[in-house]
Amino acid sequence: MFIIKRDNQLRTQFNEICSYENLQNAFQKARKGKTLKPYVIEFEANLTSNLQSLRTELLLQCYTPKPLEIFILRDPKTRKISKSAFRDRVVHHAICNVIEPLFDKTFIYGNYANRIGKGTLNAIKRFNTFKRKVSKNNSKPCYVFKADIRRYFDTIDHNILVSIVERKVQDSRVILLLKRILKNHNTESTGKGMPLGNLTSQFLANVYLNELDQYVKHKLKAKYYIRYVDDFVILSPSKKILLTYKEKIGQFVQNHLALILHPNKSKVITLNSGISFLGFRIFYHHMLVRKKNLRKFENKCQKYQREYREGRINRDKIIAWFEGWCAHINHANTYKYQKELIKIFNDYFPIQKEIEVKRVKKHEKLIDKVEQSNMPFSSLKTLKLLKDGLSIQDIATQRKVKVSTIWQHLAQLIEHNQLLLHKVVPKEKAKKILIHISNPNTPLKEIKQKVNDQNISFNEIQCTISYIKAKYREKQVAHNIRWYQNVHCKRKCYFNKKQRLSCHEKFKHFRSKNIGLMMERDQFLELFNNHMNICVLPEKEKLAYISWEHFVHKIKRPFLKRHSSKPI
Repeated sequence: MFIIKRDNQLRTQFNEICSYENLQNAFQKARKGKTLKPYVIEFEANLTSNLQSLRTELLLQCYTPKPLEIFILRDPKTRKISKSAFRDRVVHHAICNVIEPLFDKTFIYGNYANRIGKGTLNAIKRFNTFKRKVSKNNSKPCYVFKADIRRYFDTIDHNILVSIVERKVQDSRVILLLKRILKNHNTESTGKGMPLGNLTSQFLANVYLNELDQYVKHKLKAKYYIRYVDDFVILSPSKKILLTYKEKIGQFVQNHLALILHPNKSKVITLNSGISFLGFRIFYHHMLVRKKNLRKFENKCQKYQREYREGRINRDKIIAWFEGWCAHINHANTYKYQKELIKIFNDYFPIQKEIEVKRVKKHEKLIDKVEQSNMPFSSLKTLKLLKDGLSIQDIATQRKVKVSTIWQHLAQLIEHNQLLLHKVVPKEKAKKILIHISNPNTPLKEIKQKVNDQNISFNEIQCTISYIKAKYREKQVAHNIRWYQNVHCKRKCYFNKKQRLSCHEKFKHFRSKNIGLMMERDQFLELFNNHMNICVLPEKEKLAYISWEHFVHKIKRPFLKRHSSKPI
């Protein structure tokens, strides 16, 4: 009975791949991020008939993949990419949906390629963890065996791969389907190679090198091992052990997997000289972006500049690409590099007149970054320590500077909207100071005499003056709109959420057409009150000001009491 039941389970693998529900799920995955592509629109127009036709071909075992579309990609190095037809991609996803879970649970933790929750950045984090353990917190030598498989995808042996897959997948129809997909790729050597670009290729490449992972972890007992596709590293405090690993791994991949380690890229290196791994150069105490990747970014930047000047690309797409690059290099020690990039971004891609932007939020985030990049690095370092919970005295002690210097940093941060006043000056003190400031240029000594309170220092007065300067400084229109929505819209239309959303959409439209507009707060209020038709409140209510105390005690709290049985 057990044998019959197991045989039925194995034979349902192919039926599960061919099920309509699985093919429909595979279609949803294949179309992700490509919904506007013509071939996706064409396939989706007759989705039910296309999936049924594909299912019939698979069940009758007459499915034949269409010829691959080959193109050359030189980014960052020359590669031959094979593009499958969309219907074939649906089949690839359908196969992986069923058989990938069978293999994924056998993969080691250190396999970071094409798996959920893994990826290059997590592999880098794992490398840094291993680095600290091996070097005893960077106090002892650390050696790394950095290796690469020579022409990996072109040299994978089909017979060896199929024999590995057959250990988990005994259904002959699934094996036959995989063989057809593998044979659809023409290579120099018959029976070898997989197309670079297919989902099945990425998955099967992981399955193939899982043999190496198991050998390294269970036979060689290497503790600090990480692999991403065909790039892998082993860390150790002993150079001699790593040289032994190199020899044994070279023999294993040649004898068992018919592969060859790259002679120039496979070597034992000390961490002092920097390890190039997944786009970064990793040292004991810091990490840099590889120069090759920086050159690649600069070349693409120049290309986008030309296209932007000629009107062939919009600014939204460039900002999305630029934000992605900044997020990537943020994992390395690139603070000054990022700061310079953000400063010159508007020079490279100036906002063109009478152009309405679509992704307003992305533009506003970039504007905030530009404003922050204008701050001195020393002030931003003080801000970070303050956010970590350190007192002003502790920050001065840790940074080995005067307390007055830290107060200067805080005043700069407040003036540039990087820090709220009440974070450093209590609200009671701030109120006492504010009523005696008639002009931001009033001397500190004069304000101190008017305040007449020994508990209020000159530094606190300076920070309060910076707060006044921030209010009247020219800012991006997006900043003024955010302020107006928080201070006026929310308080005046607290009970009318629908109206607030309507006004929000009107503000968004205005921002999209005036993304680079700079003005003071008073200028913005003049513009809003007299020249814009966004607010629908009566003139008197529109011009009125509701203080925070009045909003909380007279509007918000009574409303919550009426609509909640819980005590406030």
